[in-house]
Amino acid sequence: MKKPNRLTLPLLVLSSVLLLAGTALAADDKKTEPAPTLAAPVAPNAQFTIPDPVAVVNGTPITKAAFEQYAQQLRGRTKVDSAEASKSLVDQLVMEELLVQEAGKQKLADDPQVKQQLEMVQRSLLASSVVRRMLSENAPGEDAIKKEYETAVAAMKGKEYKASHILVDSEDKAKTVIAELKKGGNFAELAKTNSSDSSAANGGDLGWFTPSMMVPPFAQAVAKLEKGKYSEQPVQTQFGWHVILLEDIRDATPPSLDELKPQITQMLQSRMVNDYLEKLRSGAKIEVKEIQTSEAKPAQEPAKDVKAEKKEEKK
Repeated sequence: MKKPNRLTLPLLVLSSVLLLAGTALAADDKKTEPAPTLAAPVAPNAQFTIPDPVAVVNGTPITKAAFEQYAQQLRGRTKVDSAEASKSLVDQLVMEELLVQEAGKQKLADDPQVKQQLEMVQRSLLASSVVRRMLSENAPGEDAIKKEYETAVAAMKGKEYKASHILVDSEDKAKTVIAELKKGGNFAELAKTNSSDSSAANGGDLGWFTPSMMVPPFAQAVAKLEKGKYSEQPVQTQFGWHVILLEDIRDATPPSLDELKPQITQMLQSRMVNDYLEKLRSGAKIEVKEIQTSEAKPAQEPAKDVKAEKKEEKK
């Protein structure tokens, strides 16, 4: 059995601490009812103060600024809004500092692979920081967002349909249903007794939908119907055979500006980044070296030993 390398034990310890810390943070976030205890209960909105430094590890301080930056990175994944959650975060920073100190003892910063990885991290951080700063200084304005919204709404113009259907597994069954409708049968009742779709319990009601929400044959058949009419020929799709009743038509209602604003903002920011990168590229002297390719040569058969073959023949 191989001995664990020098980093195995610290990593195992860190994994345990992170697991325990995650559990503590999750428990704090759920705000479950505390078990009965003799200790005085902590007020739910109790104030707490983060010290500076938050810890000292073998003489090396972990600053409050480092704690706050770490907490900022975790925002959205977990909450650090209580003394207990903050302590769990400090524990993680302590374990990280212990591993960093151990890496220093092992002179890992001089390892060629580690150096290369650190350089890649630095390049990525610098590149993303440039983009973030550019976006923060050039946030999309309200006028630009509104203009983009109006363009998007204009492209959304169309119709919405309210329909019901009866789904069966053969064309003959669909024709039988249509014959019952022609005799004056009630569509909703026929759907309840004949349709295999989950909408059968509601009389085949599909509610309001746009053509893009339905498979093409179904959407095309609905678009050809008049309001209040049903399809007099079965409509086939991959789900089976449909008899469709078009109940109502209306102009499609686009989402509000507030609903689309996050997506529009993100789209405008992406456009700004692309324009910014193109500007940098156009103002730079770039020489891209050609990648050399060559065809793979077929493997050669090993040379035959002619003398050995002649000896075999003599035998």
